[in-house]
Amino acid sequence: MNITIERSKLLPALNLVTNVVERKQTLPILSNLHISLEDEQLTLVGTDLEVEISGTIEQVQGENAAITVSARIILDIVRMLPEHAVISMVRDDSNLTVSSGRSRYTLRTLDAGDFPRIEAHNWEERFKINQIALKTLLEKTAFAMAVQDVRFYLNGLLFELRDNNLRSIATDGHRLAQTDTGISLDSMDTRKLIIPRKGITEITRFLDAEEDVELTLEMNKNHLKVTKGKTMLITKLIDGNFPDFKEVLETDIQVSVVLDRQKLIGTLNRISVLTADQFKGAKVVLESGNMRITSTNPDNGEALEELELAYSGEKLTTGYNLNYLIEAARAVTTDEIEMHFQGNNGICIIREPDNQQSVWLVMPMRM
Repeated sequence: MNITIERSKLLPALNLVTNVVERKQTLPILSNLHISLEDEQLTLVGTDLEVEISGTIEQVQGENAAITVSARIILDIVRMLPEHAVISMVRDDSNLTVSSGRSRYTLRTLDAGDFPRIEAHNWEERFKINQIALKTLLEKTAFAMAVQDVRFYLNGLLFELRDNNLRSIATDGHRLAQTDTGISLDSMDTRKLIIPRKGITEITRFLDAEEDVELTLEMNKNHLKVTKGKTMLITKLIDGNFPDFKEVLETDIQVSVVLDRQKLIGTLNRISVLTADQFKGAKVVLESGNMRITSTNPDNGEALEELELAYSGEKLTTGYNLNYLIEAARAVTTDEIEMHFQGNNGICIIREPDNQQSVWLVMPMRM
């Protein structure tokens, strides 16, 4: 390998593929990037065996070859070089020499033939989706995924494809987030796939909310592939049955109120000052024309906030995890927010006005 490339072309691809590489690895080669040049196409690949990301740079002159080199080290070198630097990479036996101007670094390499790749093929379903639409879908739901739950299927996000619709659902058993978006499907069969937390994290990084481009998503029983131009991400899927929460979302609602979203978030954030790991709850009391939110921490004291609202029903009192309410409110994209209460000590369902595609649910907690 003997190539010369501009820093401005190399750095974005390095940033993209290095994201997936974990700092601590059981296999030394998984700390490396696979770098190959073939017919003037330079391809960089990073993987942790659960997620694989690759990026290709066109029109790179040099000799066809493949190597692996430390992901973090080569990224740091390229990142710290001057903005308009031209970089030379030369392979010599088991070393890679990276040079630019008067800078020169000699890096150890490992055999490219030993680099593990995710073997994925025979794609059974394919559809296209706008990048901004997919990022919005994930932002509205991914925060509700479980973290290291023994119910492994909750440590991921469900994609449900049905009737030219993509539904995204996440839950940790105490809350739920769900939203839909329209897509064009060739098959009318329902397909469900659970994407693990690591896969969702890397897909979110992979997306650019500022760029209005179309993505191609392909899937089979065990993998999901996301393609954007010359970059590609493959993630393994979780093999399990995601719980059905339709009945919970269809529960009887006794009380509904509409609030200013920013005022609600500000109120909840101020209340959260007194919360701690042991005391995460907040009591919500609805009375005529008023919502009162209180939180008590035996170590630090008590917080109380009030919000005016159009409500004239009976008094209602329920406790909720304050962080769950905050994250659900932040996921709402409208100026106003609807809060629907099942009743005293009942669930809270949050919606956007005039939008039935998105819904957030928070279970009550004892106070």
